[in-house]
Amino acid sequence: MSRYSFTYQQEIGHQGQSLVPHFPGGLSGVTIGPGYDMGSRTPMEIYEDLTKAGIHPQTAQAFMDAASKTGDDAQAWVNEHRHELYITEEQQQALFDQVLVDEYERRLRSQLAQFADESDTVTHDMISWENLSEKQKHILFDFAYNPGLSKFPTLTEAVLREDWDTVAQSFERFSGGEPLSYRNDTFYSTFLDPNAPPIEAGPEIAEVIEALELPENESIEVAETIWSNDLYAETPIIEEHHSSPHAQPDAHLESSLNEQDWDV
Repeated sequence: MSRYSFTYQQEIGHQGQSLVPHFPGGLSGVTIGPGYDMGSRTPMEIYEDLTKAGIHPQTAQAFMDAASKTGDDAQAWVNEHRHELYITEEQQQALFDQVLVDEYERRLRSQLAQFADESDTVTHDMISWENLSEKQKHILFDFAYNPGLSKFPTLTEAVLREDWDTVAQSFERFSGGEPLSYRNDTFYSTFLDPNAPPIEAGPEIAEVIEALELPENESIEVAETIWSNDLYAETPIIEEHHSSPHAQPDAHLESSLNEQDWDV
């Protein structure tokens, strides 16, 4: 299980759609696995990253053609190739662990440095990686991954100060004015619930998430089956909100390819 398993579980969704190429919408590129966006990557970078994750060279070579495609071009590429290319659950796990974790930890450190540079109240000592607890790292990593710390300045400073009351008032993420209920609920249960177990450096965090996951038995064997249960839609426009305690997660998930609902 991934070190940042909360983020991993949220990014792959619940029904296997991350195993096939998809287009999240907006200015995104062709995406595979837990948010591996090819829109800003070179062909060789894609090939090296995918083969590093154990994806067959022939499949990785096919994905090289998706490099730098965004918007309508990415959607057109997905429409053409979505039924013929897919990866396994083990491969998407390796893609996260061996490629994306390092990439987003670097992004997180860069975003924290910029945040401290622009803040009158946050010092560089406060953002020192060695000084951050595992709980702080997990939360900051998740927000750096989606949608970026710059959209959540109040939360970022509150996490750095371990001001959990303020974090509880500002952690909710929204899309189109509606809360991302499932992600918000699992975030609260994992990180803010007083009865939640402490966050450790290992995979123990996964136990909290798995207790809230949808029922199992949704294994996917072929790309056609995955796309028949598609949930993807446009990239959420996520803004910082200060709110009362979060809503409960939605029990219903749309499963139409044409009327998609990717809000995790």
